[in-house]
Amino acid sequence: MKLIHIAITAAALALAACGQPAETEAPEAPAAAPQTLMEQVQAMRPEQQPVFAYQQLIAYQQANPEALPACTAVRGTESRGVIPPNINPDSAYGPYVGSLAFSVQCGELRSATRMDPNEQWLVVFAPGATEVQVANCGGADLTRCPRTLPLVEIGPTPTPAP
Repeated sequence: MKLIHIAITAAALALAACGQPAETEAPEAPAAAPQTLMEQVQAMRPEQQPVFAYQQLIAYQQANPEALPACTAVRGTESRGVIPPNINPDSAYGPYVGSLAFSVQCGELRSATRMDPNEQWLVVFAPGATEVQVANCGGADLTRCPRTLPLVEIGPTPTPAP
């Protein structure tokens, strides 16, 4: 009985296909230009971006074992956003104007353990770059990558005297 149902279904499909133009293969769409890392990150959902930044830090440290201390556990990640042009050029953020930056704090996951500034990393996605840039934020007892970006006043452009 089941064999009859299969045969009837196959015959119905064959009759339905009669007189139908054969499907032609659609021409392939041109390949999209490869995205830069910054474009990839900006296309992600906001909650996925810091995770990706952490993954990029780990990949960077595996490829560059001299980048110490190694991040064995993550305590927190935060976006610093796109670094604006009025950033203090002497700050850790100075070289990354126009880039998307994330702070990754590594270290023991116990709340009683103080965060070590030497285990804080700046993960930077520069416009047009296909590789991430990484900088350690440690220095003495303070971080060089504060949560609040160190902005400077941009004064009016001086006009030459007549």
